[in-house]
Amino acid sequence: MTESDTAVTSSVLRLDVLGPVEVRLAERRLSISAPQTLAVLAILAAESGRTLSTPHLAARLWSDRRPTSAFSVLRNHVHELRRHFGAHGHAGAGTEWLTSTVGGYRLALPVQCDAVTVQELLAAAESDRASGAADLAHEKLAAAKRLWRGDPLVGVPGPWADKERARLGGLRSALAEAAIAVTLDLGRYSAAVAELEALVAAEPQVERWHELMMVALYRAGRRIEALEVYRNAHRMLADELGLEPGPRMSRLHQEILSATPPPTGTAETPSPEKELHSRRIPAWLPTDITDFVGRDELVSELTTVLGGDGDRRPVVAITGMGGVGKTALAVHLAHQVRRHYPDGVLYLDLGGLDERPRSTDLLMGTALRAFGFEPSELPLDSDERKQLWRNAVANKRALLLLDNAPDVAHLAPLLPGPGPAAVLVTSRSSLAELFGARLVPLDVLAPDAAWKLLAHRASARRLAGDPTAAREILRGCGHLPLALCVVGARLASRPTWPLAGFAERLADEHGRLAELTVGGTSVEHAFLAGFRRLDPELSRAFVLIANADAPELPVAAVAALLDRDPVEAERLCETLVDAGLLQTPELGRYRYHDLLRLFGRKVAEPEQRREWPRAMHRLIDFYLASVKNVMALRDPNMSTEHYAATGAAGQQFTTQRRCTAWITTERAAIAALHRQVADAGDARTRTLAADLALALAVGGDIGEHRPLEMLSRAAEADGDRRTMARARLAAVMTRLIGTGDLTTARTLREVSATLLELGDHSGATIAEVMLGTGMTYRGKTDAAMEHYLRAIDLADQEQAASPGLMWAAIAGVHCTARRWPDAVQAAEQALSFAGRAGSLRVESMALQELALATLHSGDPETARALCEESLDAARRDGRRDQEGRALARRAEIMLATDDAAAAAPVAEAAVQALTEVPSAIPRLRAMQVHARTLLAIGRPHEAIPILEEVAATSQRIGVPILDAATADLNTRTRPRAG
Repeated sequence: MTESDTAVTSSVLRLDVLGPVEVRLAERRLSISAPQTLAVLAILAAESGRTLSTPHLAARLWSDRRPTSAFSVLRNHVHELRRHFGAHGHAGAGTEWLTSTVGGYRLALPVQCDAVTVQELLAAAESDRASGAADLAHEKLAAAKRLWRGDPLVGVPGPWADKERARLGGLRSALAEAAIAVTLDLGRYSAAVAELEALVAAEPQVERWHELMMVALYRAGRRIEALEVYRNAHRMLADELGLEPGPRMSRLHQEILSATPPPTGTAETPSPEKELHSRRIPAWLPTDITDFVGRDELVSELTTVLGGDGDRRPVVAITGMGGVGKTALAVHLAHQVRRHYPDGVLYLDLGGLDERPRSTDLLMGTALRAFGFEPSELPLDSDERKQLWRNAVANKRALLLLDNAPDVAHLAPLLPGPGPAAVLVTSRSSLAELFGARLVPLDVLAPDAAWKLLAHRASARRLAGDPTAAREILRGCGHLPLALCVVGARLASRPTWPLAGFAERLADEHGRLAELTVGGTSVEHAFLAGFRRLDPELSRAFVLIANADAPELPVAAVAALLDRDPVEAERLCETLVDAGLLQTPELGRYRYHDLLRLFGRKVAEPEQRREWPRAMHRLIDFYLASVKNVMALRDPNMSTEHYAATGAAGQQFTTQRRCTAWITTERAAIAALHRQVADAGDARTRTLAADLALALAVGGDIGEHRPLEMLSRAAEADGDRRTMARARLAAVMTRLIGTGDLTTARTLREVSATLLELGDHSGATIAEVMLGTGMTYRGKTDAAMEHYLRAIDLADQEQAASPGLMWAAIAGVHCTARRWPDAVQAAEQALSFAGRAGSLRVESMALQELALATLHSGDPETARALCEESLDAARRDGRRDQEGRALARRAEIMLATDDAAAAAPVAEAAVQALTEVPSAIPRLRAMQVHARTLLAIGRPHEAIPILEEVAATSQRIGVPILDAATADLNTRTRPRAG
């Protein structure tokens, strides 16, 4: 443990709120005078150890009247608290004890609070009273009353403080009621009457004080006065509030009327309150699932939580999408821990899957009857019924399983107060605002658990007989427990069905949901229950987002898709997440479970189906606009005018690294959307999609070529030759750079000719650059120079490609041809363009070629320094292919300057970087350099397999510039003369 850790654990924050707020740290009083600063501290202390977001804190301080500078004011309060902590703790204590996290603050000190102490004393006293130890209960309650110094949280502002004052007021009443009950148990009736007179005078509208006064007087033998209390209360309620006494007071009145006064002496006649019939111990719990599988660690953890000893039991809320196994897990847990709850186990279905959830009054009535209350005893008033329910379970070691809660508002009245009763809740809602609960978001099963569940239902032997088909079935079910149970039941009842045939049926997305039905159980029905609760705007969002093939989308893309501003789009997405219909893998990104995506497409209304082509167009428009923004930041001198016009603003970027990170993250989404547009888009959207692919390829961000070839064929079917040619050009670039396909020259010439014929000089320029790249890979340096120079001529007209990029490529051609002075001149020309444009990509490429030319010009030290500059530029740019090439060149020059030991790990890092991105030939070059470094440091057993792979691949794809790898290999493996 560090010194700072010791300081934290040895310092305890003491917060006294039962009166004017007092704060102590290690017994030293903190003079915090600003009321709002005290409010911030009290809010954080109430949830010590948990991060509270800045908006959450602001809402608790200001509610709807939040000032525009709220977050700034909050920061000032936090700064002031840290200043106080720092003055009373060690250096740095302020930021250690009040930490900043992403979007919020956390109090990292243990907290002692007088209000919590009172709650604990009250609970302990009630336990003592229940066991017959009234004297001990009286001592604890007296200690609790001494902690009360006045009205709670005096002067502390804000809606949180108002609610907390109301809560503490209720605690004070509960304490007073408990103290009077114990006083009556001890036979001190006069003392009880005196205390109740003060309470009745202070709060005449509280029926409970009148009831207890009636009991106290009755037990003291003052029956007439007890009846007079009832008459006075009846008159006051009728005259001032227009109400009749509640059922409990009326019943007490009738029982006193019919009872015999208790005799004077030591023996006490049972009071009406003690003449209650015995209560029942409920055992309402569905049967445990005999083949429950998976989630072993979670079951073990929650069993410990629910089975632990203590007077304050937890609320555990299991949440997740429909069919994920929430109820199964909750029932299984309840059976595991039921022995720890001698006062009963109660299961209630709250009806969250119904169109109209069950009313809380009805549910409380059901729960009360389960614990032995008769229907005639149940108050009609909701608040009275809730109070009776909480009193009934206040001291019971009972477990409540509340299944299918629609939301927190519906659930809250059913929750018992602090005490030995534990609660298990299941809900499709996230229940994020169920503060103090242990939230357990449930995901689908892990692959091995999914296999085990299907094996239990459909026979392990059958799955082992065709494991490939079994895994396809698991994928088709999305590892969703409900889907696996349905499929298992169908397969078990049809033992002659081959798994491969059923897997093939599940592979058909259009019919998959229909296959996931057995009897009255279906995955679609489970999803429909949640979908029915959506309003029209949420329903539209759910359907439109589901129609996009992208595996996940950022909120900015969702905003474009829905034609809503980003704030509204995020609200819609977060609401769907809270409803268990959408997932958020990370902040600001959203995705569907595969089966929910299919369901969203199936339930689309006709209007939503008609809107989808426009929504898809908006989405592709957003991505193209975003990539244009990337190009403007990376290569400002490269025109984007030749790309299709866009209506969206697109994602905005501040650094080149952010550009690269965004493209890397969105690559899978863009590839999926290209396939979708090729299959189902219109001609306008295909034009945007083709230009999106081309813009990415020009920027060096290579994706998959097959979706682009599909897109090209679809555009050709549209009769759109320009879109066809540009999509084909993007596909060929992807093949050439990504896979090292050197058979693309003919296609590139055809594309170039088509684009020139159509007047698209920009596209033709890009085609010429790619022809030059292909010729360089093939070692045809003169032909490469011709294509690059032709591209420069065309670029002067259109600025379709970066001149700096082409001059860097020409420097590479000169290096390949070992024309070192020419290479230096071309590289310096490229650097000049890079400096004016601020292009880190061009700067890194040019420096790599300049380093090699400088080495061969006899200046190794400068060459190594240039490599360092190239690597720095590549890393600031953020593209892994550029970093990999820079590392490979650095290793190559280190090897050439007799520093092989240092070069080996650099070359290995280059191979790793170039393996992560589609960049076939640069990767082979890096592997060759790596093998040479290993040979140089005496590790041929590692080098030879690498050289064999390089030689085989270079021969297969026809890369003569890598033939040296074969020579290296032959040299190392040639048999020695005997």
